[in-house]
Amino acid sequence: MTDLKTLNKKELEHEFANDFGSPYFPILGEIYLRDKDYMRAEKVCRIGLEHNPDNLNGYYILSKIYLYNNKLTDAEKLLKILIDKNPLHINGLRLIIELQRKLNKSKKYRLGYLNKLFDIFPSDEYIKNEIVNLDKSYFNNKTVKKKHSKEKNIQNAINFNVQPHMATLTFVEILKKQKQYDQALHVLSIIESKSTSNKKTEKLKSEIKNLLIESN
Repeated sequence: MTDLKTLNKKELEHEFANDFGSPYFPILGEIYLRDKDYMRAEKVCRIGLEHNPDNLNGYYILSKIYLYNNKLTDAEKLLKILIDKNPLHINGLRLIIELQRKLNKSKKYRLGYLNKLFDIFPSDEYIKNEIVNLDKSYFNNKTVKKKHSKEKNIQNAINFNVQPHMATLTFVEILKKQKQYDQALHVLSIIESKSTSNKKTEKLKSEIKNLLIESN
């Protein structure tokens, strides 16, 4: 988190005046927000985003400014853009979840963002409780989907045809990087059938099995 006290507001204002698309414009906007100068904060961020539309912090700070100004719908629109650009923006996800609660958005929309956040923090009981409050059967349904996904992976492994000349450790490593663990084990079994198992193949098999367990 940036320590705003260590930054010189005058220098940032000078930087912004010389370059409206300066990557520092969100920091200046946040300083104005801290000083409760909401009009300047909004103006800086809006102009900054016009000249630098890929600045993710700009979307986040402007959405906070809109929130302070009670422009909840505008804040939500910006957060949607932010999360589309970066689905793992944790603060953006937390803020849009709170906003959608205030806006009384439908269960479908709220669950969508809660699920994204829960995928990042699967041990967070608060997020889990929020999901259950909206849909008590949500996690049961998710378990069923996960089971179907596992069955599909097994079926893909059965249908995965590899010519003997393709069965190499390099190919296994590629499949491993692509997270196609079932297929990687299948190729390893072909390699082992062609030659005696060695420490390298045993180690690789063990790694892939562990990854497969973790992914399920």
